[in-house]
Amino acid sequence: MTQPPLSPAPPRQACCQKGFDMTFLETTSPRSEPRASARQIWLLTVLLSLLLLSALSLRFGLRPISWGSIWESFVAYDATRADHLVIQGMRLPRLLAAWLAGAALAASGALIQSLTRNPLADPGLLGINGGASLGVILCIFLLGISDPASFVWVAMGGGLASTVLVFFLGGAGRGTPLRLILAGAVLSALFLALGRSLLLISQRSLDVYRFWVLGGLDGIEMPTLGALLPFFALGAAFAAVSSFNLNAMMLGEDTARSLGLRVGLARGLAVCAIVCLCGSTVSMAGPIAFVGLIVPHMARHFSGTDMRWCLLFSTLLGAGLMILADLMGRLPVFGGNMQAGVMAALLGGPALVWLIRRNGSTAL
Repeated sequence: MTQPPLSPAPPRQACCQKGFDMTFLETTSPRSEPRASARQIWLLTVLLSLLLLSALSLRFGLRPISWGSIWESFVAYDATRADHLVIQGMRLPRLLAAWLAGAALAASGALIQSLTRNPLADPGLLGINGGASLGVILCIFLLGISDPASFVWVAMGGGLASTVLVFFLGGAGRGTPLRLILAGAVLSALFLALGRSLLLISQRSLDVYRFWVLGGLDGIEMPTLGALLPFFALGAAFAAVSSFNLNAMMLGEDTARSLGLRVGLARGLAVCAIVCLCGSTVSMAGPIAFVGLIVPHMARHFSGTDMRWCLLFSTLLGAGLMILADLMGRLPVFGGNMQAGVMAALLGGPALVWLIRRNGSTAL
């Protein structure tokens, strides 16, 4: 009696890739997909909370300012009044910077987690933070520049160069998500070692660098925001287009190709969005950690696995987290000058623990 022929085993790479995809889908999916009406209710709630936080950010700080003075600073600005100068020259630029930084980091985190299919990925995985930090250290060490406002374009150039190098080392559009992760980890470790070596040589460089590396919104002015706004807008446009592509790619690259999607082009577009968003934020406010990691998981709790909704909720929740972190850092109880990056980690850590304990393994 003849035995039926055995079917050939699928290629090892395809099996691993499919298993990796299914693991990401299982670990990032909530227990039940929210309905469209529930999403709209949560979206309205988040928007109202964000507006309230924005108003409180203008109202409170080291010294509270009355609501009447805040309104007058917009409709009848008087440069001789201290309250108007504080609102228009300090708190309003910090508020706008917190909006941009939080939204950009959270959107970058959602994109990088979906692109690499790694629920623990953050924007720094592509070496943007490492490249920006090394660029700032070289600027201080070689040129003797100590003004944080001068670090903007140096950090932007370092982050862009690092990400392009990671992208090509990872195989450009033909590489796998795992190769991108490995290339980013290797380059980040290399940049970290080079940067620390230079800091050990020069104490002056260390004194200047340690304030920038904490990540904060101090000293940001309207001209700086205006110069970086085109990069944020370009990154937002790329991210919006990528959200449709990543929905198809989450089904598997073979399925995405069968649907007519050019996977290499889609991956490159997502990388461009991450570079523009995260690079602009790092150059403006320094390497703020944890926002890109925690916020996408919080967003999926309200949005489900649809990347379009996840990206929308991530931008709003990320902006809210940064505004709250900056507001709390300016309160007298924290000394009035706690860096927003430190406060974001203090706020995001307990939120991540609560989310894990509430939803179990599906939170990640």
